[in-house]
Amino acid sequence: MELSPEARGLFAEEMAAKFLATVDPEGRPNVALIVTLQPSPDDRRDRLIFGEFLMWRSREYLANNPRVGMACVNTKLEMVTLTGDFRGFERTGPYKETIDSSPLMRYNAYSGVRSAGVIDVRDQGPVRRASFLSIPLDLVRLRLCGRDGLPQGVDMPRLVKEKFTMLTSIKALAVMGEDGYPRVIPVLPVVEKGPGLLFFRAASYNRELSEVRTPCPAAMALVTMDAKSYKVKGELLAAGRRRYALRVDEVYNAMPPRVGDLIKGVRS
Repeated sequence: MELSPEARGLFAEEMAAKFLATVDPEGRPNVALIVTLQPSPDDRRDRLIFGEFLMWRSREYLANNPRVGMACVNTKLEMVTLTGDFRGFERTGPYKETIDSSPLMRYNAYSGVRSAGVIDVRDQGPVRRASFLSIPLDLVRLRLCGRDGLPQGVDMPRLVKEKFTMLTSIKALAVMGEDGYPRVIPVLPVVEKGPGLLFFRAASYNRELSEVRTPCPAAMALVTMDAKSYKVKGELLAAGRRRYALRVDEVYNAMPPRVGDLIKGVRS
């Protein structure tokens, strides 16, 4: 389907947080920060492209399952979520030239992209905006709630814990939809309630979270204002009153040059 002008505008913003969810061989969701995800430069209004740059697990999963989910959140907290079908990598041509010439890649210190990934959009959610005023209030609500006996996960490294509970970091939760496509759900305030147990709420900007059947496998990636990124995987649990908890089993680095390194836990 064609993206709305508002959604294309969001994905065209260089400073927006953009996430891509894929499906692993066991049918579980994986999610990664993909900063180069952007509208195609031609007249295809139903297409997004991205640079294959330090991409390992996501590339492997795309080779076996083309179904993807995406989300974009800008600095005004405007956001949109999509599903789509991966169409392949192009090693030459206008898509790769577009990615190579973008400021993000032209001045990066590591290397250029190996190829441009192509995604045809299947479905677009509404463009929404989270309220800056509601975030501190949701944070207080989360801090006041109990753990309700939910099981703990792995003890996350202090630095990773700080990033996930940082008020200004953008988080993206990935779960599987009943149609076999992964969904990316933006999440803003997060609180840790015991080792490896991340709490967050369903709100007006991410109301799809209330429709997720729990427990289920889930992954969450983040990006901070200073471009730090980590990823965790585990199980999404319901915690009552529109609250949810991600029990963390695995913690990954998501920053160059050691993208995909397992920091804590046992890779399943």
